[in-house]
Amino acid sequence: MIRDVEVLEIRDKYEKGMTVVDLALEYGYCDKTIRKWLKRKDMPRYKKRSKRPSKLDPYKEYIMKRMVEGVFNCEVLIREIREQGYTGGKTILKDFVAPFRKQFKITAVRRFETKPGEQMQADWGYLGTFLLDGRLRKVYVFVIVLGYSRYLVAYCTNTMDLETLLLCHQHCFTMTGGIAKQIVYDNMKTVTIGRDVEHKPIWQTRFMDFANYYGFRPIAHTPYKPRSKGKVERAIDYIKNNFCPGRHFADLTDLNQQLQHWLDTVANVRIHGTTGCRPIDRLEQEALQPLPKQTFPTAVRLPRKASRDCYVSYLGVLFSVPWAYAGCNLEVEELAGGVIKIWWHNQVIAEHELPRDNRRRVTQSDHFNGLSSAQRENRASGLRQVYPVVEQRSLEIYEQFAGIQQ
Repeated sequence: MIRDVEVLEIRDKYEKGMTVVDLALEYGYCDKTIRKWLKRKDMPRYKKRSKRPSKLDPYKEYIMKRMVEGVFNCEVLIREIREQGYTGGKTILKDFVAPFRKQFKITAVRRFETKPGEQMQADWGYLGTFLLDGRLRKVYVFVIVLGYSRYLVAYCTNTMDLETLLLCHQHCFTMTGGIAKQIVYDNMKTVTIGRDVEHKPIWQTRFMDFANYYGFRPIAHTPYKPRSKGKVERAIDYIKNNFCPGRHFADLTDLNQQLQHWLDTVANVRIHGTTGCRPIDRLEQEALQPLPKQTFPTAVRLPRKASRDCYVSYLGVLFSVPWAYAGCNLEVEELAGGVIKIWWHNQVIAEHELPRDNRRRVTQSDHFNGLSSAQRENRASGLRQVYPVVEQRSLEIYEQFAGIQQ
């Protein structure tokens, strides 16, 4: 049958003066065919051939089932279908299997479940840039997920150094009320400093002191295999996609307070898709190791801003400061034995003990002494006033304005 391209060429050459006889000789068609396509204005149309049944058709359902199971070897498949009566060749089988190789050949993984109290997974995540204290700041979130209950704890920071990492652990341990036997990490430099010739992790010394103090065994997962700590990876994505959008924060303290409220009222009380239970309910079944009586001493002062009601936040607990320092930029330091010192310009202004119970607020009543009379007094030099000073006047002045004669 004459082709589209040939028809176009024949018409073009005929218009340029070539005869029908010459065109018939050049293209190998009879004169009648050449005249036919010179008269017609359309192009040749071809009917699709009806698809003939293939010898492979009766066996395609079986082959699909085997591919879902991970069998793509055509030698194996052709042997199996020939045992069922297939009489066709191997090429047609290869052509059928080829498009499905990428679609089905995904490495199957087994969901790894742990016993109560057996494992935690920990990791850092980057939440983004937020306006905090009037400045754009990068915010990171440290997340721990309990393997059995899926109970989620998290804390936001501006840095990811070792001391901050240890403080984040302590905060999370306080929130869970205990520690699992092992904690899984990626190969963060604050945890491991490399691997030896046997590919075993070389642990950061201070971090191992911390792990030994709290009695858990750290595990560094195999590089480039994030599924080994998939629970915490999904938890970080969950925080990014469900907590962060549409929120605004005054400062880092406000951010962490909002985060904790969201964890308490949303994340840990929802029905988890895998367990079918609320994480808060399964937390009660976690057989966690108890916390030591004293926290691991850290050697860092963390910046905090005192709230208007005279508290600073540390490890999820609010500690009171003298009322004169409300709104001031302070520093918090934790010492051995769970002693909390609060500093202002290298001067200790408050000292507390980290609570061993579930208290979220620690108050010293003397921090509020004189607050009511402060409305008529100035603060000590260098400190901002909490309340405006109102000028005092004699009642005689007001009586004069009212026209009252004595």
